[in-house]
Amino acid sequence: MKKAIIALAVLAQCSAAAFAQSSVTMYGVVDLGVSVDRGGVSGTSTRLTSGMATQSRWGFRGTEELGGGLNALFVIEGGFSADKGSSTQNNTLFGRTTIVGLHGGFGTVTLGLQDTPYFTTLNVVVDPMRNGVGRSNNLMAHSGYRARNSVLYRSNDLSGFSGDLMYSTGEVAGDNSAGRALGGSFGYSRGKLNVRLAHHHRNNDTALLKNTDDAKNTLLGANYDFGPAKAYFGYSIDKGPGSASLNNPAASFGGAAPVASTDSTDLLLGVSVPLGVSTVVGTYVRKNDKTAFNQDAQQMSLAYMYAFSKRTDIYTSVAAIRNKNGAAYTEGNSEEAGTGDKQFTVGLRHRF
Repeated sequence: MKKAIIALAVLAQCSAAAFAQSSVTMYGVVDLGVSVDRGGVSGTSTRLTSGMATQSRWGFRGTEELGGGLNALFVIEGGFSADKGSSTQNNTLFGRTTIVGLHGGFGTVTLGLQDTPYFTTLNVVVDPMRNGVGRSNNLMAHSGYRARNSVLYRSNDLSGFSGDLMYSTGEVAGDNSAGRALGGSFGYSRGKLNVRLAHHHRNNDTALLKNTDDAKNTLLGANYDFGPAKAYFGYSIDKGPGSASLNNPAASFGGAAPVASTDSTDLLLGVSVPLGVSTVVGTYVRKNDKTAFNQDAQQMSLAYMYAFSKRTDIYTSVAAIRNKNGAAYTEGNSEEAGTGDKQFTVGLRHRF
């Protein structure tokens, strides 16, 4: 009997140790507020909407220690419209991220649906709005957001330097190059400085359409924390069909029809100023369309956030776009393209 009790105690300790080596966390964001869009052809639009500062989302992430410094990991994350309760990302359950991978001394390898290195660079390094109100993607739309059927390798930090490389299969039978994408980034982050160069290259061929031009995006981004304020910079070069898609293809403000540029450059200048529990963020974005249409645009945005806690804050913002020569970029957010070229928002955001 005594030996049996000892054996059960040892087994319980081993089970507890094994359980301690694994973890699963549920997390998410619920963001709701009021958006007033002006300047659209149909007039002013006032609505309760979701995900203006941060897309409403929910997900699970977990890790398991495999021994020898090797860890397994997974993430499944989906977006939802908190005002309607419906799924976003084309009504998918986990349309933001669905990955499984391994992490160790070699770095991290993940497989599945995930953000591209280009999109990560734009959101983390370049845009202080993080794809929210007054977001850079209103003008800096590109070919490399999230990649399905992808393999991503991220190196570990080496004296401030790091890099990543992604390959996404097109999965077109009989044509391995159709629809595939390649991307990567390399940068340095240490102390107050963060600088990164990213590239995304997508083949536009399909099962029926062949010999198309590729979409290519290259982005240089940096931010520097001066203490009283943090400055942001981004410059991108966009070449080929789909390299600079319209953020709202259905929009038009009269005159010449809007045309997606196949040759453009983008500039972003931003600043974030922490003021205790408050933060003020401002950005300027300029699109230079180098095609014969010359449909340039400029955007200016200003946002204010007040934090009740580390997880809950309120925000308000104003933003405006100046379109030229028939361009029709609209003020959108991470969930909606917007209806006009001017926008005012006020919202509440909670992270869990």
